[in-house]
Amino acid sequence: MSIINKPPEMVKREYELQEPIAVAVEKYAAFIASTPDHVVNSAFKMVLWRDADFRGWRKQQRLRLNEKKAQALRRRRA
Repeated sequence: MSIINKPPEMVKREYELQEPIAVAVEKYAAFIASTPDHVVNSAFKMVLWRDADFRGWRKQQRLRLNEKKAQALRRRRA
């Protein structure tokens, strides 16, 4: 097993940001000597992964999907 993992896959999306947010992202990227893409990815990761309600909703969605798959499998076997 390697010590260094490969970077996550990047997917291109297009979103609109309010002007002051876009400027802040660019300034923060310059402040940490990085890219605006890295700043946006990191900020969203911090917000979305820490939101307890969102985590609960995602878990509920996975459970529903697993139940639908189990029901379909039972129907095929019957």
